[in-house]
Amino acid sequence: MEQSLDHLKKRTAWISIVSNTCLVILKLVIGMYVGAVSLISEAMHSGVDLLAAMIAFWAVHKSVVPPDQAHDYGHGKYENLSAAVEALLIVFAAIAIIYEAVDKFQHLETPQFIEYGLLVMLVSIVINFFVARRLLSVAERTGSQALEADGLHLQADIWTSVGVLVGLAGVKIFGWVWLDPLIAVLVAGIIFKAGYSMVLESARQLTDT
Repeated sequence: MEQSLDHLKKRTAWISIVSNTCLVILKLVIGMYVGAVSLISEAMHSGVDLLAAMIAFWAVHKSVVPPDQAHDYGHGKYENLSAAVEALLIVFAAIAIIYEAVDKFQHLETPQFIEYGLLVMLVSIVINFFVARRLLSVAERTGSQALEADGLHLQADIWTSVGVLVGLAGVKIFGWVWLDPLIAVLVAGIIFKAGYSMVLESARQLTDT
């Protein structure tokens, strides 16, 4: 039974890696074609998600290794450590989004072929929604903190995608070029709060508080 759960954790972590890889490539290619800085920055954010997914996969693989001479109580803390790293990535992603938004305020440009960007954001939201649900479901079943952190990370990515979607829609419909960076700042605040809470929780887990 334990072996089947370990296999489930590894398979689920791998799903996150594949989905994030596809989204990074899709957002980057379309972002460069459309000329939307928001899409390119969103691709960078998905790149952070990809790195987080790879960390989660490594942590899940490492945590199932049985106790040895150097680790009397097993390797379970690797999951706690990876969750802390992912939380920090969320915080850094929020800071990067704010920096990008401020730069866009100073250099307002109207992207072309915005409909392609809108379609990419819709696809990203749908994929991340279902992958995040799967990650959190398996995390609850197996008690994997690494998968839980990865799922929460993807949920945060959904909010940024919604923000970019709304911003692009405002530019497309009303010509409000300033709406995109404004939405990005608001979403970054939400992400930062979530990441900060995860940092505190991971610290409590690592110190057995």
